[in-house]
Amino acid sequence: MTRRVSGFAVAATLIAATLALGCHKREPPEAVMARSTAASRRGQIESLEKLIAQAERGELVTTDQIAIGISEDAVKVLLNASLPQEKVVADRLRVRIESAEPIFRGNKAGLLLQAKVSSVDAPDAHATLELGGSLDQFRFENGKLLAKVSLAHFTVRESSIGDLAADVIDGLVRANAVTIQDAIPPVEIPVQLEESIRIGGLTEGAVVAKPGALPLDISVSQVFPVNQRLWVLLHAKAGPWQPGSAPASETAPAK
Repeated sequence: MTRRVSGFAVAATLIAATLALGCHKREPPEAVMARSTAASRRGQIESLEKLIAQAERGELVTTDQIAIGISEDAVKVLLNASLPQEKVVADRLRVRIESAEPIFRGNKAGLLLQAKVSSVDAPDAHATLELGGSLDQFRFENGKLLAKVSLAHFTVRESSIGDLAADVIDGLVRANAVTIQDAIPPVEIPVQLEESIRIGGLTEGAVVAKPGALPLDISVSQVFPVNQRLWVLLHAKAGPWQPGSAPASETAPAK
């Protein structure tokens, strides 16, 4: 016969965990949101001022680069296609990331995640989390634009068993923020760009050319998240030429 864990037992477990964590008292969700929003706005203003200064110095020349614009909605669909994802933290909490919302404003690539946190031993003890972060370390690789998710802040929105449990969850999440960040899947945006120019070769007529390929080394030059769109500038470097095998008709022995 299986016994169900009682609310009293869950509360006792959480009290013990609170003592182990040093009785950390979390901020009210409203205070966390206000502080995070203010920090985000200041960051956007500072970033836009730097962008304007770059433009005035003529550093935003794009004539020799490939510009790609990606909307918030497109990235949202790609991110949520890989969700939900779960991660057990500190052998105590199961963090389930359920949805993601990209925010491309003010030259900042932001990301808002909604997650559910539950106790490994008592699944009925759970809370909802809101995590805020950013996309950075953009790179182009194997036909995909890749970016890493970096968490900046979080808040416990609701708890099934009261403020005490929310305080405990807050402390555990805070202590294991890096582990939770690693559980968030990286952003992968398919980009259809040819990474080499192939020539089949010419064997007949006045012009003769050997087959081969001219590879293109494509890298991310700059990223501008503005007006709900992620603008990515790609730089392409050609070469060196790679000779290919001659057509079968050319290499076949004469009869």
